[in-house]
Amino acid sequence: MSHLLVDVSGHGFGHAGQLAPILAELRRRRPSLRLTVRSTLPTSALAAILPGPFATAEPAPDPCLSMHDPVSVDREATRAAYAALEADLEAILAREADRLRALRPTLLLSNIGFVAIAAAAAAGIPAVAIGSLNWAEITAAYGVVSASMLDRMQAAYRSAQTTILLEPHLPTEWLERCVRVGPVARVGRPRPEALRTAIGVEEGTLLALVAFGGIDGADRLAGLPDLPGVLWLADRLERPGMRSTRDLALPFPDLLASVDLLVTKTGYGLFAEAAAVGTPVLYRPRPDWPESPGLEAWIRSVGIGRPLPADPDGIARAVASIRGAPRPRPVPPEGVAEAVAILEGFL
Repeated sequence: MSHLLVDVSGHGFGHAGQLAPILAELRRRRPSLRLTVRSTLPTSALAAILPGPFATAEPAPDPCLSMHDPVSVDREATRAAYAALEADLEAILAREADRLRALRPTLLLSNIGFVAIAAAAAAGIPAVAIGSLNWAEITAAYGVVSASMLDRMQAAYRSAQTTILLEPHLPTEWLERCVRVGPVARVGRPRPEALRTAIGVEEGTLLALVAFGGIDGADRLAGLPDLPGVLWLADRLERPGMRSTRDLALPFPDLLASVDLLVTKTGYGLFAEAAAVGTPVLYRPRPDWPESPGLEAWIRSVGIGRPLPADPDGIARAVASIRGAPRPRPVPPEGVAEAVAILEGFL
């Protein structure tokens, strides 16, 4: 029986969202696959989106980025976390290599912490990195790691058997062993009638989902006006013209496929999932986020997204424009099957 050890970055839910459809298809093809997941994300949240049963284990250190809110990086806290990691890196890698040997995986799949990949190389265990980004390029862009630490991070990613880059991804021109695949996303089932019945809203009201990727602080970004004929749906917020989604029974992908509009920040997971079901997107730009140029160009090129205006009148005009236009054509997540074919070669 193959044993796949999956490391999921705790930097928001987007990393788990990238892996969920890939693991679902992999398990469909290999029902006996043994799966162990390591992450700082809550196990309950992982169980809600990952297919079938899985064991858990303590994750390797993965500082990611500390955040003030969904779009603002806390550079000082992030710099301190990486400095602490670098100061004890050799001992940490030795400990993590021992832990990997004890788990005895057939393959480590990392999205996309580098410490476990380096430890896997030391332990002689095959590792594959997967994702649309890597922490070497992200931390370098924010200037939060030393030159020596950046070298160690890049060396760790280079030690993987390959890196599966999900479209649209960072350029990553320094990484020699990589394979580029199409977009990856969970594909929801449109259930607009069930959604409208659940919230007691008739046809004609535009339903707009407000989602910022599971990072606290979305309430500060959701300065959305109360518009006639529009109901904003948000996880944690409730006010006139805005309803909480907490009590809805629909899985998130189905909810996204059933609304008329998504309001979010620039980010891979929600962009790809909205594109997969043709849900229009108004996105809060993130000028300092290294992925932004590629992500925002892609979501515009497929006719799914446009920037969220900063003023209430601009938001009202953008919503009216979306209401009057045909629903965009979905973008198939072709990278799922492509990534699974690569992983099967290692299993």
